[in-house]
Amino acid sequence: MVTSEYCQRCAKCCKVFTTTENLDYALRFMWMDNKRIKVKDTPFQFEQGGNKKQTTFKFPCTQLEKRKDGKYHCKVWDSDRPDLCNTYPDHIFDCCETWNQEKIKKLLDEAMNDCPGLKNVCVAEVIQMLKNKRGEE
Repeated sequence: MVTSEYCQRCAKCCKVFTTTENLDYALRFMWMDNKRIKVKDTPFQFEQGGNKKQTTFKFPCTQLEKRKDGKYHCKVWDSDRPDLCNTYPDHIFDCCETWNQEKIKKLLDEAMNDCPGLKNVCVAEVIQMLKNKRGEE
């Protein structure tokens, strides 16, 4: 949904990365470099009755490089990128029902903090993306 030209100039999602998952998922990320990653409780986010954890990386991904032309590039773009990177920012909306425009709008507004390129994306585009992804008419 965001153009690669915009991403190559910004790369914010590769410099400051926040994910909300269960504690096990957060701990796996902490193994990478536990002095530079923080985990904090977010009691306002629940899933299946349990508290979730928010993991924030406030340093660039080791695979991110800045070229001489000022654009950013992922060193593993064509090979080993995790699914989280391959589907960013589309995966943010996977939990949404296609018809729930209010929830989509809220997620879109929140996601703009991590991806300024989403400022030009509207709810209708997210709905169409979800329909295409799910094989809906």
